[in-house]
Amino acid sequence: MAIKFYRNFEKNNFANVLKKYKYQFTVGNIIAGKIVGFEKGLCKVDIGSNYTACLPLYEVCLYKSFLLKEIFEKNQISEFLLLQYEPNKNICIISLKRLKSIIIWQRLKNLNQENLICFGQLQKSIKQGKFVMIQGLKSFVENSNLPKYYRHNYQQFKFKLPFKIIELSEVKNKIFLSCKLAHFKNQTNFIKTNQSICGCITQIKSYGLFVNIYGLKGLLHISEISSDRIPDLTKVFKKGQLINVKILYINFNQGRIALSLKFS
Repeated sequence: MAIKFYRNFEKNNFANVLKKYKYQFTVGNIIAGKIVGFEKGLCKVDIGSNYTACLPLYEVCLYKSFLLKEIFEKNQISEFLLLQYEPNKNICIISLKRLKSIIIWQRLKNLNQENLICFGQLQKSIKQGKFVMIQGLKSFVENSNLPKYYRHNYQQFKFKLPFKIIELSEVKNKIFLSCKLAHFKNQTNFIKTNQSICGCITQIKSYGLFVNIYGLKGLLHISEISSDRIPDLTKVFKKGQLINVKILYINFNQGRIALSLKFS
């Protein structure tokens, strides 16, 4: 069914807004509309059809509830998602909440594709990790992906923290984040591969050394220490010792730094 304009619409700016939507009314499409009235629990919205559309209160906000008059003004023009359209039954239901959700999901997909950092605030805490609010969507960060500093007394952190998206599924409505990778990405701006740098030994394992570089943990594998076999690294190195190492590679996806003592 094609869009039909009221005569008085042809005389004002709203007609020009509607004319850019050159399509038939189809569920799932984005449409323009003008707020023309308020009733209990819903807005009446003119979309240029033969009758007004209904915008229920529960289709306005993602989580919190407000009075419709606190959000909209009469004659305000906005965009909405068409949820239900049955012209034979004079039924037309639109949503602002779901349109916002589509826009936010697309924005997060772009951030994920570009490997960029987003910001969110810690919310509810459970045993496995914490829920994070990202642009109005509920996300989750496991404790292993959250610095120890933020794991306890998280309610004191009212500011937004940086996060990297590690898993994103709109179908399953799941967003998994990592705060550690976001910090890792920011801090690695100071280092690059093949760079010679001084670090501090923080752990000694049978397979190598963990070295702190600008607050980042790098692994100096035993195979990159010497060409000769070293039976016991604790007899050669000490915790807290400063050593010069070369950065072999930086894995941004896993937040890992590989080091070497072989400079030649």
